[in-house]
Amino acid sequence: MRPSLCAGLLALTATFSALAAPPPQAATCVACHGSVGQGNPALGAPRLAGQQGDYLLTQLRDFQAGRRGYDPRDSHGAQMRAIASTLTEDDRQALARYFAGLDAPTTPLAAAGPGQALYQGTCAACHGPQGQGFAHLKTANLRLLDRAYLERQLQAFSEGSRGSEQHASELAIWMRGIALQLHDEQQRKALLDYIAAP
Repeated sequence: MRPSLCAGLLALTATFSALAAPPPQAATCVACHGSVGQGNPALGAPRLAGQQGDYLLTQLRDFQAGRRGYDPRDSHGAQMRAIASTLTEDDRQALARYFAGLDAPTTPLAAAGPGQALYQGTCAACHGPQGQGFAHLKTANLRLLDRAYLERQLQAFSEGSRGSEQHASELAIWMRGIALQLHDEQQRKALLDYIAAP
């Protein structure tokens, strides 16, 4: 093998090894979110692996700035706010890149059902027609999130413990407006059945 090709392969291997290595700050994250960011529904911790990097970074910044986790009813958010407050901007960027770069299986949206039209009319513009999220909009890939987490977030947006105009970011305030368009529990259930299809 030619020396230049050998050197190139070694450099490429070193690059991939460096990308795969978790930043030191991830040690705090894995206690709740799992050793490879797989999430832990029993703790209410969503999957981070494979999530949109810009979305993760925005959420960490919102926790740190008090735009999320500000309400006493949001115990999970309060825990995250305390953790995020110890991170520097470099830490936040490193963590977002790391977890976004991990592989994660996604759940496809349901083939059809009463929640399909509701999803396409209220969620698809920001989260994508397949729930994949958009990096440029800093929106989550919904197909990576478990049903209990999604339900808790819809409830939080509805009651204002997330997305309050006094505290939240513009995107969260917008999301609260969307959540308030769900008129009853039946609509919420239909939407969740569609997004978090078994």
